[in-house]
Amino acid sequence: MLNGVNLMVMLEREAVNRFLLKKSHLLPDARVDGVSAALRDLVVLDANNLADAYFSLFLRVKRFDIIAFEKGLYKGTSMARVRGLKNYMQIVPREYLPAVYALSKNDREAAARNLLSTWGITEDEYRKVGSKMLEALDGKEKTLAQLKKSLSSVSREIVKKRKEKALNVSIVAQAMRDRWLLLRGGIGRHPGESSGRFSIFKDRFRMKLDMGREEALALLAKKYIRTYGPVSAEDLAWWLGVTPGEASRVLDGMGNAVTVEVEGVPGQFFINKKDEPTIKEAPREPSIIILPRDDPYVKAYYNEARFVPPGHHVMTKFGESASVVLVDGFVRGTWRLEKERPTNVCRMTMFEGHPEIQFEKLETAAEAAGRFYTGGPVEIKVNL
Repeated sequence: MLNGVNLMVMLEREAVNRFLLKKSHLLPDARVDGVSAALRDLVVLDANNLADAYFSLFLRVKRFDIIAFEKGLYKGTSMARVRGLKNYMQIVPREYLPAVYALSKNDREAAARNLLSTWGITEDEYRKVGSKMLEALDGKEKTLAQLKKSLSSVSREIVKKRKEKALNVSIVAQAMRDRWLLLRGGIGRHPGESSGRFSIFKDRFRMKLDMGREEALALLAKKYIRTYGPVSAEDLAWWLGVTPGEASRVLDGMGNAVTVEVEGVPGQFFINKKDEPTIKEAPREPSIIILPRDDPYVKAYYNEARFVPPGHHVMTKFGESASVVLVDGFVRGTWRLEKERPTNVCRMTMFEGHPEIQFEKLETAAEAAGRFYTGGPVEIKVNL
């Protein structure tokens, strides 16, 4: 304290990035034994694209067994792939399902109502078709084609404004998934390929989802700070899909959080009290890591300034994050896989002014990513 004024702790940006790499299990010595542990620490994992979600997990565990993971995802009760925060498809550990359900309910309900209205399906028709669907699925899994056959007595073709055609069974099933009445997924013929089978949520998860919104907000905000801090109120609002006012209010009432500043990044940030000394002692371990789209190391934050150089952006206008190349925790470029005869190509575009990079390590990371996605070797092309 100086002249009665509290001095806020200033953290080095490099130290924060190294700390979060380790806490996010992205460094080799910080990887965890199993997927369940990684998921619990991430809280939720965006999974609109299954291959990208799988690669995020592959980077964080000592051994990623995709077959065992899919059995847990589609047959077990420890996690579920549901429409969650901000209407994203997410993989959510069982313990956070009630909180995610509560916070996402309004957005999901609005999406379901809009879907039904757009296709001209009344609530009465929705309830009638939905009831028959639950009867057909009782204790079973069925594809949409199988459901259509079972529900022929209530099935009808509907037409959208732009003359798109569908069966009401298909639209009702989508709305029921949005409302967490149905799950969609199932083990496909190949790893990462969804079979598109529907099942009843309550048949697999016999649990109450009646957590209050304020309780859910407090629980997830506390976990978010512990996992992703230092974070701002804007970061929290972005991650949860809540208003800035709600985010600020829950942060103000959080007893285990302290405020800090991050060198070179405007704004006030919150961390767990226990993390401050750990951040300052973060080991200087050089690293080159290739991350997929929507990886939480990038996407969990609204403010990119801590890990993205000035003049660059890695978030799209649709709220998705790009596939990026991390060098010591900073985004130094982007990458993508392309099919070029006779092989696949991992093409990396590095930002101008990036520090000197060990290309051998860069190529090793790119080869591992390419092999994960394609199952075979890839050609590496780097644009400087």
